[in-house]
Amino acid sequence: MKKFLALSTTALLATAAAQTTVVVQPSSSLGLRGLEFGVLGGYAGGLNGEVFVHAPNVAGPVGVKLSASQTSASDALRDDVSVNSTLGLGTFGSYKQQGLATESGSHSTYALDGTYNLGQVGRGVDLTAYAGGRYGTFSATETYAGDAALSQTTRTSAFGVGAGAMLGYRISDRASLIGDLGVDQYFNGAITNGTDAGTYQTGEAGYNDVRARFAFPGTVFKAKVGVKFNF
Repeated sequence: MKKFLALSTTALLATAAAQTTVVVQPSSSLGLRGLEFGVLGGYAGGLNGEVFVHAPNVAGPVGVKLSASQTSASDALRDDVSVNSTLGLGTFGSYKQQGLATESGSHSTYALDGTYNLGQVGRGVDLTAYAGGRYGTFSATETYAGDAALSQTTRTSAFGVGAGAMLGYRISDRASLIGDLGVDQYFNGAITNGTDAGTYQTGEAGYNDVRARFAFPGTVFKAKVGVKFNF
């Protein structure tokens, strides 16, 4: 009897195992295949550096890219605009020519893009288009006669939109050289030098005069090169 039960149990287990199917969903169907990390450098309204993370296959050829970049803007103020239009103190450029003024600036920008893989355009070369939203913070510092007491930093932040294309050339199983060409458009935002009296909202009287003094980005053309790694 015990032998019969043992044989019956073994037969049942073998039958159940034969009828059991294990399904493993491939990672590519989850949109995680080929996650990319990239580093770029080049021009975007000044000397620019960028890092990005890209999930290229979220839904077929459609992906998502998140990026952050930093720009050093040596030309932060417009030379041909008066330092103070009300008092008529001359242009910023005239102060620079006399060695009485210096300028510096920086831009920090963040982007969330949708991407579309256009496929192979040559042997080992792929093309990806992207477009999405932008957010940037911009600053411009003007210093007169080298005196820190006469130094003032003016800031603004703005939303924008942008689009472009990345060309990638595969150099190994995990790495590709990339080139990036694109254009961003930023909208006007509030301008402040850190004081209530120096804060101007868009549409407020005097806003356009203040905005005209600074080379804060409007339309920005960018050209960068770098490398990306896929995981």
